[in-house]
Amino acid sequence: MKPSVPAALAPPLKAQRDPGARGLIAACLRFSDLQLQQVEQMIRTTPWAWMLAALGGYLCYREYATGADGARMQAWFAVYCFLVAVRGGIWVAWALRPGLRSNLAAMALPLMASSQSLALSWGVLCVLLQSDGPAQAEAILHITMVTVSLGGAIRLSTMERSAIVYVGLILGPLVLRDIWFGGSYHLGMAMIVTLIGVYTLLSSRELSRALHEIQAQRRRNAELVTALSAENERSRSARQTAEEAVAARMRFFASANHDLRQPLNAMALLAQTLHTVSTQPQVQQLSEQLVACADGMTDVVDDLLDITRADAGSISPQWSLFAIDALLRDCCRPHQAVAAAKGLKFEMAIDAATIRSDRALLTRVLTNLLANAIRYTRKGAVRIVGSVDNGRLRLAIEDTGIGITPEHLPHIFDEFYQIDNPARDRRLGYGLGLATVKRLSELLDLGVTVRSQPGQGSVFEVQVPLADVAESGRADDAERLAASSTTALAARVLVVDDDQSSLQALQGLLASWGAEVRAAGDMAGALGCLQTGFRPDALVVDLRLGVQVSGIQAIADLRLALNEVELPALIVTGDVGGDYLAAAREAGLPVLVKPVRPSQLRAFLGHAQARGRERAPD
Repeated sequence: MKPSVPAALAPPLKAQRDPGARGLIAACLRFSDLQLQQVEQMIRTTPWAWMLAALGGYLCYREYATGADGARMQAWFAVYCFLVAVRGGIWVAWALRPGLRSNLAAMALPLMASSQSLALSWGVLCVLLQSDGPAQAEAILHITMVTVSLGGAIRLSTMERSAIVYVGLILGPLVLRDIWFGGSYHLGMAMIVTLIGVYTLLSSRELSRALHEIQAQRRRNAELVTALSAENERSRSARQTAEEAVAARMRFFASANHDLRQPLNAMALLAQTLHTVSTQPQVQQLSEQLVACADGMTDVVDDLLDITRADAGSISPQWSLFAIDALLRDCCRPHQAVAAAKGLKFEMAIDAATIRSDRALLTRVLTNLLANAIRYTRKGAVRIVGSVDNGRLRLAIEDTGIGITPEHLPHIFDEFYQIDNPARDRRLGYGLGLATVKRLSELLDLGVTVRSQPGQGSVFEVQVPLADVAESGRADDAERLAASSTTALAARVLVVDDDQSSLQALQGLLASWGAEVRAAGDMAGALGCLQTGFRPDALVVDLRLGVQVSGIQAIADLRLALNEVELPALIVTGDVGGDYLAAAREAGLPVLVKPVRPSQLRAFLGHAQARGRERAPD
């Protein structure tokens, strides 16, 4: 009895050991993607290509079937038709069986075998035709075999060895036959066929190289597309991260903004009030320093917020028409004193013009440029020159300061970039002014430019769009008078603010200007002031008067109570964004962001005073 053999040690089944000759050969063959594509193309073009090949075989059969080699020709034609039928069967199987279409490597072997068998049959024909046929028959034979070899070489161009074998099997016996028969005709034909064969193989090689280069280029393109897709994904991720960082920064500033501006607003107004009412030199000096510190802190907060909002795209210009001379007087007034204290001349030569821009944002741009010019000018002068040119007002801020070297010019608009201030001396600024100028100039289409010579000074220029003639004719002349007025205010003002520090500071400042002021911390207190018979010329109302209480609605209620829908009203707020602020601007209410600058507040009250004079009876 034979011992049993464990299944793990048992010899494999024959089917497993021998998958078949075709499978083994196909497994040994390695085809590139390009070769497999050409295999697929050969299969797809089988019907018409082999029909033409069958037609060529039939023409040769007709020419030689009745000659001396007729019997051999008939046998050859039968075998030839069988090969054509086999190739047609391969195509039918490929067309009807999806599994074969997805396995081109397995289809390559029968396809190549049928092609080489067909080529061999043409070579055998040359051996079978042992008698020289008529000239017409010989011409048809040569033309047919050359055409078949040329077509096959093109279809096998990516498989160089197969193409050589294919052409050799067809044209080699034909050339030998011509040499065997001899004579000028056959020798000439042998030479022509040889040249055509060499040309066919060289053309096939060049075509193969071109196709391989195209394939390589496609592969490189695919790799490039993949790399670009990966880079785009990284860019998208980086952009998303940057947007999230900007959003986080905006949320931080939005949350800190209100709490930061409220005490800063109160401090600035109290310092201004102290400076106005006190007659003691020491107190005035201290109050001036407090005002300067408050203004500096306000500038830093405003610059940071403007840059952040500009980067986030959350600033929407409030376009309006106004006279440039009134705006410049407001901008220049605080800087003239600073320039005089440094011994600098302050000159201004501006063509009268009405411009179209955002008054507050343009003021920020010009204020920052003026402050920068005075800060870096030790002697000489600071000039503002303006002229109308091609529908725009060209404003140039010129100074005779230290100038800027060429290597620093490309960087002066970057945040926190300062020249010759490694110790970060705050008297030389914080490096945010020009960055703010750049952002706001792009927003207002001012096209800011700079020219500078070290040791000679700098010129910063902006171009402001002019209002058209019709708009200029409708410009409010009272604005210029009111904004620049330095006389005492004979206006009655009702102030409503739920922050007691800001309320008291604003009340004190307005009183120091000569205004008659009533103050209230909520809507009930404001209505109580009206019930005592107080009729204000203007309202100054905080945007937020408590939880879910809007200053916009408060203004509407106060106007209704006074039966004056056109009563001048001003919104003050510590917010720089949000639905309330957008609603205020949509309602046409002017808005001042805390800390409120006294010059801007006085300009508004000047409007109210001018309106009161117009309404007063003669």
